[in-house]
Amino acid sequence: MRYETLIVLHPDLPEAQVRETIDRARRLIEQGGAQVHAMQEWGMRELAYPIRKLNRGYYVLAEYDATAEIVRELERTLKIADEILRFISVATVTTKPRERPSKARRRARSEAKTIDAGATPPAE
Repeated sequence: MRYETLIVLHPDLPEAQVRETIDRARRLIEQGGAQVHAMQEWGMRELAYPIRKLNRGYYVLAEYDATAEIVRELERTLKIADEILRFISVATVTTKPRERPSKARRRARSEAKTIDAGATPPAE
């Protein structure tokens, strides 16, 4: 199943520690046999409300395919890390887009309806 985890890191972390935290999350996901699709760094942003008396945080969005056990292990690890202010994981719905019939097929279907509407019933 596809998951997204949004992680908010402490704003005062040095760049090296931010990289290490992101790499650790990626390794944890991949070690469980899951596939990471993207690790988007949104950068420093204002928080909606203060967390630990902080008004800003460094946002990272992880998109991956995993099992529920891998997500639980990731969340357990994030929960005990001091540099993580908040995180949230959600399962995303992956639906296949409906195919629209081609113009030729729609035209043929429309012509068939016109012919059927104007046809007389066969004589017995």
